[in-house]
Amino acid sequence: MFSLFQAKNNCYCAFCKTPRRIYRKKNISVMNVVASAMAAIVLMFAIWQEFDPRAIIAFVVCLAISETFVQIRWRLSVVCRTCGFDPILYTKDPEAAATKVRAQLDMRKEDPKYLLAKPLNLPAIPAAKAKALQAKEKGKLVSRSI
Repeated sequence: MFSLFQAKNNCYCAFCKTPRRIYRKKNISVMNVVASAMAAIVLMFAIWQEFDPRAIIAFVVCLAISETFVQIRWRLSVVCRTCGFDPILYTKDPEAAATKVRAQLDMRKEDPKYLLAKPLNLPAIPAAKAKALQAKEKGKLVSRSI
């Protein structure tokens, strides 16, 4: 019953298996539309002190702003803060996602605040497969070096 009203969803990172919380809403809902209408009405009465059709423009602007903020909030919550894995980028370009994860892990390796932190649960690549991958593509491994 109460899970319907939660804004965040518990899940695990697909790469490092770290538990995290992401926002459920990807787009605006009916409540956001109602809030935008109320904001437009308040703005209309604050500016013109009576009903005015120009308030429709304020309503559309409020809708656009709320949609933008909800999508940005969702998009930022999807990316893992621990390893930098981005599932949206991975579906579009796996090479760019691997580069982003590699850069995040290299930064984590250099940062002294992570020296005593809990190690990440990265996927293991068997040695035979790692040699085959390194022979085929020079330096493309993400998790064998850590």
